[in-house]
Amino acid sequence: MRGKPETGVLMRHRGFDAIESAVGRTLETLVENGAVFPVPALRRKAPGRPGLRMLAAVARCPVAWRGTTAIVALHREHETRPFRVPYFNGFAMTEPTPRAGELELSVLILCRDEEKAIAHCVSEALGFLKRRDAAGEVVVVDNGSRDRSAAVARAAGARVVHEARAGYGNAIVAGVEAAAGRYAILGDGDGEHDPGALDVFLDKLREGHDFVFGNRFSGGIDPGAMPFLRRRIGNPLLSGVGKLLSGAPLGDFHCGLRGFRVEAARALGLRCPGMECATGMIVKAVRAGMRIAETPVVQRRALDPERVSRLRAFRDGWRHLRLLLLLSPRWLFLIPGCALLAASAPAVLAPVLHPVESGGRFGAYTMLAGAAFAICGAQAVGFHLLARVRCESVGLIEGRLAAFVRERRVLEWALAAGFALALSGAAGSVWSLFAWAGGIDVEARLRLSIAAVMLLVIGAQAMFGAFLLSLLSMRTGCR
Repeated sequence: MRGKPETGVLMRHRGFDAIESAVGRTLETLVENGAVFPVPALRRKAPGRPGLRMLAAVARCPVAWRGTTAIVALHREHETRPFRVPYFNGFAMTEPTPRAGELELSVLILCRDEEKAIAHCVSEALGFLKRRDAAGEVVVVDNGSRDRSAAVARAAGARVVHEARAGYGNAIVAGVEAAAGRYAILGDGDGEHDPGALDVFLDKLREGHDFVFGNRFSGGIDPGAMPFLRRRIGNPLLSGVGKLLSGAPLGDFHCGLRGFRVEAARALGLRCPGMECATGMIVKAVRAGMRIAETPVVQRRALDPERVSRLRAFRDGWRHLRLLLLLSPRWLFLIPGCALLAASAPAVLAPVLHPVESGGRFGAYTMLAGAAFAICGAQAVGFHLLARVRCESVGLIEGRLAAFVRERRVLEWALAAGFALALSGAAGSVWSLFAWAGGIDVEARLRLSIAAVMLLVIGAQAMFGAFLLSLLSMRTGCR
């Protein structure tokens, strides 16, 4: 075992000085007993106390847990001895995690400075697990609490996971990664969620749904549980926009009570750090073809009457709307672009095709406005193609546009079309310069100049955009 021990202590940290004193004392005990860690960095010699110096350089090590006991290889006595050691993930100390899939259900409770309410939430969750006779756990994700929330939750029977990066989305991601159950039900630690709805969530997950979302508007909102503007304007408006842009069959995009298959949630690759992560989960689940259900839930008043909400209506509302638009390039670029092109067609074509009959209604100045609309519309359609390829490349949207661009020589065809348009526009511009000597009237010369400039600009945009489209569609690592 001296040369290649099989087990060790799992660690990731940025220096021994950042470790809390309790962890430091445990590590000193391990070093004094001659703990060996199978990491190349630990084979380096260091002066003084090599164990502590080497531990400060540890990146990752495997670990074997037996309950809350870590099995550590000892080289001094050539045997393996158990030690009770905490798990240190680089930011804070947490209990060891059960193996993934070992349990049926993980109840995840997001918590930040909820000392007065977290024990009640943990007690309700444990009571639900006992009542349903479900093999499960209660995991409290402590998102940088400055009070005793973590200690209270641990004393109430929960497993505590620390996430030092502030943000609702970061807490969700940490909870999803820490969950050991096949299913998970996510809720907040302020006591606003009625535990009676958890039965429906578990039943729908067992039926085969990948995601189950709560709807507070169909379940009921207690008086004073939600401000008037959010209840009547903010949440319904954003939920309606989200339903339109994403196609999700949901009436409440922002309910914090939701359930999911853990593997399905991990497959989404959630990254948003803030409140918009809740919206991103829904949109990505719909795009991935997940099986989604909705159930009514009741929102109660927070258990702590002195609690101050950290939700900022306009800031967080804009972040939700921004994410919805970014994840919907068709609505953000394609539909407005097509609308602009359609609106520009009469103003641009009528003066050219019927200059006499339409001269009074569609003149040169109307054509100028139409040309501006046409240029903006063509640019918006081009942006849609660029955004679509980019979203496909990062996994936000499923599709084959990027592969089509690579395989069908779209770059060459787009360059040819753009060059033809630009050449036509350049030729028209040159002709308009010499048209004055031929006695052509001012109105006709203006129409010719506007059409020529419009074709020149659209052609140049097409050529430059073709190169950028081809660049975005390239596979990672292409040269």
